[in-house]
Amino acid sequence: LLSATAETLIHGEVVERLHRLYRVLERDSNNRLAEADAMEVMGTYMSAYIAGYNVSHMSKAKLLKFHKGLVKTYSYWPFYSGLVQAARQEVAPGLTEFSFSDILKILEVASERIGRQAVNAGNCRDIESRLVRIEESNGTGRVRLRDFYSSYLNEGTWQFQERIEYLRQLGVLDESDPSMPCVIIPNYLNMHANCFNVSSFYDLCCIDACEDLFGHLESTIQAPHATPEEIISLVSALPSAHVPGSRTLSAMLVAKLHEIAEQHEGHVPLHGRLFAQWMHFAYPRDCPYPHVSGTTKLMTDHEWSEETGMKASYTRDEMKRFIESSPNSSGPTASDGEDEDDSMCSATMWVHEEELVDAVNGQAPPKIWPRIQSGLRVCACLAVLLVSCSVIRSFGLQAVEMLAGAAGADMLHAKMAKLGLVDAKGSKLLL
Repeated sequence: LLSATAETLIHGEVVERLHRLYRVLERDSNNRLAEADAMEVMGTYMSAYIAGYNVSHMSKAKLLKFHKGLVKTYSYWPFYSGLVQAARQEVAPGLTEFSFSDILKILEVASERIGRQAVNAGNCRDIESRLVRIEESNGTGRVRLRDFYSSYLNEGTWQFQERIEYLRQLGVLDESDPSMPCVIIPNYLNMHANCFNVSSFYDLCCIDACEDLFGHLESTIQAPHATPEEIISLVSALPSAHVPGSRTLSAMLVAKLHEIAEQHEGHVPLHGRLFAQWMHFAYPRDCPYPHVSGTTKLMTDHEWSEETGMKASYTRDEMKRFIESSPNSSGPTASDGEDEDDSMCSATMWVHEEELVDAVNGQAPPKIWPRIQSGLRVCACLAVLLVSCSVIRSFGLQAVEMLAGAAGADMLHAKMAKLGLVDAKGSKLLL
């Protein structure tokens, strides 16, 4: 029901946007459009869509100028125009005149695919590849901030210009070495500032690569927790886009996993902060580092600027001053040895603070069953002993009767009662 409601609301939003676009472009939604005019409408719609613009406040000349400028300067535009062309071939192949309904269907199909096929495959993967190229060391998932800004100044990487205070607020920085702060690659990719605010109901953001890794573990383990041995076996064989399968985890990673298990009755909760932290060090380029709750705050650049009174991005001069004041250290490299994971799991970055999504059901049950079993065994032994004593008494009385015979029974009972072996009546053996 919720999904159907959301689809209805989103469909209504697309219809309204397209009607507004027709009005601004001075088109009649009741008339069919020639192919060139229809492509202009769809292209303009898409450019306003990814920019998050409300075309109602724009003139026709201003809107068309914006669209042409975006097509010319936006390096990812081919991904979006390609989606529209593919949707057109799928929805209306061979059509030369397009009704409002035809254009609506094409745009809805393109919009459904734009997140994974354009934003993620275009924008996000390009940003990721640029970050990996300037990574401080192969596989650490970190880029020195001075190299981050140098990429903007020297290579024209227009994205890498956020100021250090803004990045810190978003939880994007590794400042375990205060003299050499680093950008954490997956945290930067997944920050909200990289999302496209395209709708009143959703944003388009980079896909978290770690979700697929977690999904594999969940589907295989089929429980909210697992032993360190189970996790080590699965993760060692689990590849990602940046990490090969069939690898041997470092001694430090194995030790850290056992540390987590020691806090939770020998099992590791899969949906806790500590395991997410462990997954970050196991997959540094894929899984974001989970900061402790309350130490970061998700904000858009506009929201941050309004709150702080500062611009979220550095000017070129500010970047140059930062680079000049930063140590020009080459940093560690992948060939420095086999202790790279050990240095990554440093005392500063490994925070021993747990946060569970479900504190009740997310952990393994406490280890009280062995004690219950021991108690039950003791109770069983006592029961057997009591039954044995009763049987022995019964056999004893019967033996007395047989030995004494009917005639001498009273005399034997009396003597045994005097010795305290039976009661006065001779009916109960006192053993």
